[in-house]
Amino acid sequence: MLALDAYPLGIRPVVLTSDPDSPAGQVAPLQVAGKVNDPDDLRALLAQVDGAVIESEFVDCDALEATGMAAKVFPPVAAIRVLQDKLEQKKLLRTLGIPTAAFHDSSSQSAHDASALTGNGMKPVVLKFATLGYDGKGVLVLDGEGARDVARAAGFLDLAKGRGIRVFAEEKILFQKELAMIAARGRDGTIKTWPLVISEQSRGICEKVSGPATRLGVDPRYETMARTACEKIGAALGVVGVYAVEFFLARNSGAGTELLVNEIAPRVHNSGHYTQDADCVSQFQNHWRAVLGLPLGNTGTGPGFFAMQNLLGPAVAPGIMTPPDSRALTSVHWYGKKTSTPGRKLGHVNGYSPDFDARDEVLAALQESRRQFQGGKFRKDTDERE
Repeated sequence: MLALDAYPLGIRPVVLTSDPDSPAGQVAPLQVAGKVNDPDDLRALLAQVDGAVIESEFVDCDALEATGMAAKVFPPVAAIRVLQDKLEQKKLLRTLGIPTAAFHDSSSQSAHDASALTGNGMKPVVLKFATLGYDGKGVLVLDGEGARDVARAAGFLDLAKGRGIRVFAEEKILFQKELAMIAARGRDGTIKTWPLVISEQSRGICEKVSGPATRLGVDPRYETMARTACEKIGAALGVVGVYAVEFFLARNSGAGTELLVNEIAPRVHNSGHYTQDADCVSQFQNHWRAVLGLPLGNTGTGPGFFAMQNLLGPAVAPGIMTPPDSRALTSVHWYGKKTSTPGRKLGHVNGYSPDFDARDEVLAALQESRRQFQGGKFRKDTDERE
């Protein structure tokens, strides 16, 4: 999607990939064959481009710096270093005075120390990998089940230790809603944000996004708070490009309703895919605009309603799933992945209407596209269709 939105701006995208038929490779004929964490392969890419962006924060910052051309990478490598580590994110939020769930670094403590498992008294808690965790992976919820929790946590911490990953314990938040906001920050420090959205998750994987949140019952003051958090984070790290901030709208019996930052992503993000069809400049095009030093485009979505439905690989996915048809008020975005695994994001469907009162019709169209996808057939290979 980054590659596709590069062309209208006159950019000739070059993709570093180990698979020439990868989704990006299918739409970017200029390619460098190699691995994203190999300094030589990175050097080969950076030597022939004016600038480079990442599509995942799971990059080797040391390898990028070893190329001697890290200044070509956006966002800056220093910002990636912080945001690719969730524990460092938490420390940054604490420094900036931005509310987040209470947390405790558990990396140096024994897996069998019950007090360590509760993060200095936080109960129930969530244990998280500081790095390499995504879509519910690298997360363990402990609900206060005594010996069973100790055994589960011991295995989790041993797994992390074996992979050289730090672990932290975080207070489990009882939330009303999960929210998200996408922001873009230009080279000149200008920051624009898209509307606050409601994000619906299942087993840690985003299933649906809808908005604007303020028209769906979320108090407008939370959008103001979210925008302020985005501005503080972007300015503190000197981000250039698009980034995403995920929030919990929590219910705390002592302090009332709170907006807490959950996680930050230094890249275009699944919760912003709706921008492709919501009567605004997409997050992908604004990412390029920020990197190129161009004025940022419109991020307002007007008075209408928008939603995005992910198309996830089913529990049993023996072949290559086929996309649903586009329906009224919807637009299908298919990624062209050659294999499917349970829960893998294979594409998404955007729905939009300039009339907010048509939201039920939009949601019905999205649901029908999802039903069609889930009940659809699959290809065993590129030539045979069942």
